[in-house]
Amino acid sequence: MLQFQRKPPGEAWLPVSSSRPKPGLMAARASAAAPFEYARRLLEVAGNDWSAAKERYGGSGRADRMWSLFRYRKVYIDARLLRLRAEYPLLRIRSVGSANPTSDYDITVSGPGAAEAVRKFNAEFRAEWGKESATVFDVNLYVKDFLPERGNFAFPYAPGTEGLRWSEDELLPGGLRPRRWQPADDSWTPAGGRALSPEQPDTGIVAPGGTAAQVTAEADQDIAALSKLRKYVSAGEWTGYTTQLASLIHDEDTRTETLRRLDSADAIHQRATAELEARLRTETWHVPSELSVEDYLREMEHSRPDDVVRARNLIYARHTARLARAQQRHDTRPGDDLALQIRRDTSYSLWHAMEAYHSQGAVLDVVGKQAQSQVTVTTAHYLQSFNEQLGDLLKDLWHYSDPGESFYRSAKYLQRMTAAARQALQSCGATLRDEDLALLTQFEEISSPEGTLLGIRSGKPKYESATATQKSDIATSIHRETLNITSQADLRHAALDLGAQVNAAVRRQSRPAA
Repeated sequence: MLQFQRKPPGEAWLPVSSSRPKPGLMAARASAAAPFEYARRLLEVAGNDWSAAKERYGGSGRADRMWSLFRYRKVYIDARLLRLRAEYPLLRIRSVGSANPTSDYDITVSGPGAAEAVRKFNAEFRAEWGKESATVFDVNLYVKDFLPERGNFAFPYAPGTEGLRWSEDELLPGGLRPRRWQPADDSWTPAGGRALSPEQPDTGIVAPGGTAAQVTAEADQDIAALSKLRKYVSAGEWTGYTTQLASLIHDEDTRTETLRRLDSADAIHQRATAELEARLRTETWHVPSELSVEDYLREMEHSRPDDVVRARNLIYARHTARLARAQQRHDTRPGDDLALQIRRDTSYSLWHAMEAYHSQGAVLDVVGKQAQSQVTVTTAHYLQSFNEQLGDLLKDLWHYSDPGESFYRSAKYLQRMTAAARQALQSCGATLRDEDLALLTQFEEISSPEGTLLGIRSGKPKYESATATQKSDIATSIHRETLNITSQADLRHAALDLGAQVNAAVRRQSRPAA
């Protein structure tokens, strides 16, 4: 059995011995003649479910199989995107984020016809696979939100490329054929590929011009971020959190405005969950109707997750189509009232989109930086990002039943949450109590980008041969030794307490305007 120890103490956990296979060797050898047929069979064994595939192939010496799936996903999805681009020639298609087998593949589509293109992509994928792309490939398409889109995605191949060769044994479902990929060292590169020519950058979502409207827009985005947090706490947790936060703000005007925003976030949550419940109840019957809305949705996410994804995609498509029409009206007759409504409705539509940020601040803080965009991130933006990362952290603590697995799976959001907290506090000159600052520092320590938890989560080579139990045990040990935490409930409590303290400190200093 593979053994792990700390080298040096307090730093990363390392395997004492490892016989790590050469990356990509098995996939390159087994799939030299028909690489994508091999990958398809791997995916079928995992039930055409990317999460199940990651569990099956993501460790214990099987990382080469996950890389084979990763390359298949890239070619297959990009072929579909090229088909969309041919039908909607003015589309801008872009993706940012990590390029490794454990990452999702998120794609933003903007320009004329974007909403219809996303709807069409999802409908055609659903008809072909009988499941959603988020389930099969961990792929999500979004209509442009708060980040300006600059140019087009650089596809690794394109129709008409000189020297392009097709191979009949590389047929994909529905007759889509990827170009041949040639192995080079431990990686695969496309032969003769070219990038699509960049176009003029999109300007981003509409913004109000008046000072009063801009203040309202900022408050709306604060509410949108809080609605992400509300999404992943129970009604009881939300009541306790609201009470705690209000007790930490002594200025009456600031406390009143903060409570208004918390109430508005709860109202958005109630509206969105009711809409999702109504859609699901019309299409499913096996869940007893006497369950509460929250319990019903949680049961559905556990027992029939693809049905929930499908419902959310259909709701998202309806809202983005309506937003496209509103944008056309704004193009003809711009105005602050309509601009504000478009921004609110965009955030609401993103509640239903899979794995999406709800607020401008989180998009600018995370996606903007990943895309290396020249964006200005304010204190308000950092606070929005902090609240969304806190929500996503709580989501993973709900999603994974094993405490250790939930600890390392959620580490990405813990790292982003602590970074946003530091930025929000520093940018407005707010301070925390010593005990809260100590907790923030401990969170930073265990979620360091160079640390063990993110190393396990991202599948770094030193952990490839570790079993699921070993990974869980390591993560649990780190939380126990650093935080004296061994359960998801304890981590939720600690994270929510820090969330209230950071929110109170920043809001006391910034005094948000109504």
